[in-house]
Amino acid sequence: MSRKAAAYNDKQRILRLYSVLISKQSMGVDEIENLFFVGRKTVQRDIAAIREFLEDLQIEDDIKSEIIFDRKSKKYRLTEREHLFTVFDRINTNGSGMDL
Repeated sequence: MSRKAAAYNDKQRILRLYSVLISKQSMGVDEIENLFFVGRKTVQRDIAAIREFLEDLQIEDDIKSEIIFDRKSKKYRLTEREHLFTVFDRINTNGSGMDL
């Protein structure tokens, strides 16, 4: 049985990848390529877009969540994940943080 490719636009794919990483999962490049039916360069661009978003989101924070590549497991993962929930709470409470 073959798996049918899901049709994601760039934004949908990036948000879905971000949601996987924020839900405490790590993913290897091959896993990302297979999940979204994209190539290595697209994976790199998507990771760069998420990194830029996180940097903008946390510009004034001392603790920063970021996506790193864990060489031991050969997977991308999100650091300081719990900190993001504090950031989201602050944004939702104050209505500030970033312009969408």
